[in-house]
Amino acid sequence: TAGIDRTKIQSEVTQIQQDMKLKANSATINGINWLSIDVTPSSSTATPTTFNLVSSYSRVGGTPTIGSITVTTATFALYTTGGSTTSGILDTVTGNSTTGFASVATLAIGSLTDSATDQAKLDGYINQVTAAINTVASAAANLGAIKNRIATNTEFVKNLIDSVDRGIGQLVDADMNAESTRLQALQTQQQLGVQALSIANQNSQSILSLFK
Repeated sequence: TAGIDRTKIQSEVTQIQQDMKLKANSATINGINWLSIDVTPSSSTATPTTFNLVSSYSRVGGTPTIGSITVTTATFALYTTGGSTTSGILDTVTGNSTTGFASVATLAIGSLTDSATDQAKLDGYINQVTAAINTVASAAANLGAIKNRIATNTEFVKNLIDSVDRGIGQLVDADMNAESTRLQALQTQQQLGVQALSIANQNSQSILSLFK
C-alpha cells in the first residue's frame, strides 16, 4: 500500500525473522535438531538425512516385530547450513528479476518505494511468505501424524505390559493360594500324627501299670 512507512514494518519483520531463527536453533531433541540442519557433505557433524523412529511393536508366534517410520529431515527443515546453497523452508532463495531474489529469512522491505517495480517485488515477497506458511503447515501436519501414530502404539504397548503384569500376578496369586492350602493340610496331618503318638504313649503307660 502506498504511503506506508516500510522502515518501521521492516523492524518488526526483522524481529520475527530473528525469533524464528532462534527458536529453530533451539529445537533440539536427543542432541539432534530437525528444524535447523547441517547439510555439510561428508561431515561427521552433518544431520542425518533420514531417521528411523520406532512406531510399533507386535509379537506373532512368539517372534517380536518392531515397526519403524522413516523420517526425512529435509521435509521439516526450516534452515540449513553447510551446503553450497540454503534449502530450508524459510531460507531457500527464490524469485526472479522482476520480483527480486530473497528468502523468507532474509527478505527486507524497508528500502522499497511506491514504484511499480518495488510493488512487484513486494507482491512477490507476499506470495513467497504465503507459500512458506503453507509448506510449514504441511510439514507440521506430517509431524503431527507421526506423533499420533507413535503415541497410539505407545499406549498399546503400555496396555499390553499392564495386561501381562496382571496375568503374571494372577498366576502368582493362584500358586500362593494352592501352596497355602497344601501347607495347611500338612500342618493338620502333623497335628493328627502328634495326637496319635500321644494317645499311643498314654495307652502303653496304662498297660505297663498293670504289671506293677
